[in-house]
Amino acid sequence: MPLPSVDELVAIYSQGRGSDIGQSEQRLFQAFGLESLVPLLIKAFPHVRRSAGRASILFWLVRFARTQPAVVSLAISALSDRAYLVREEACSILAYSLSREVLPSLASLQTHPDQKTRAAARAAVDAICNNNHHYFVDRGHTGRTFWGVNPGDEPCGP
Repeated sequence: MPLPSVDELVAIYSQGRGSDIGQSEQRLFQAFGLESLVPLLIKAFPHVRRSAGRASILFWLVRFARTQPAVVSLAISALSDRAYLVREEACSILAYSLSREVLPSLASLQTHPDQKTRAAARAAVDAICNNNHHYFVDRGHTGRTFWGVNPGDEPCGP
């Protein structure tokens, strides 16, 4: 079976409800595997009309933030999305990447009008500066909250 086209992915991720997207995603991932779809998802992302679809794409791509530079580039571009949830998912990708090269992009969000976006950007910067992706979710550095994205994401203490 051939991989879906970018237009087919855009149609799937532009559906009205998140549950519809989830069902279609599950069929896609079972048929092709997520990793083989990454380049197509990146190409489809800017054409997806619904923010839920764009956020869902980023949610699935976070696991590739350290191995596929195109995922980090997509996240940087998504920082300017009009939807908060898309911006938050973009921050999570950048936090998980632990790449100091993204710090200037995150710094640009410190004056964003949305307080939740500013908080997500600060948490991503904190995670990167401390070389601990868990701090994106453990914003108080308690050492009790962990963010397992890929196998081997060992908990780091405060």
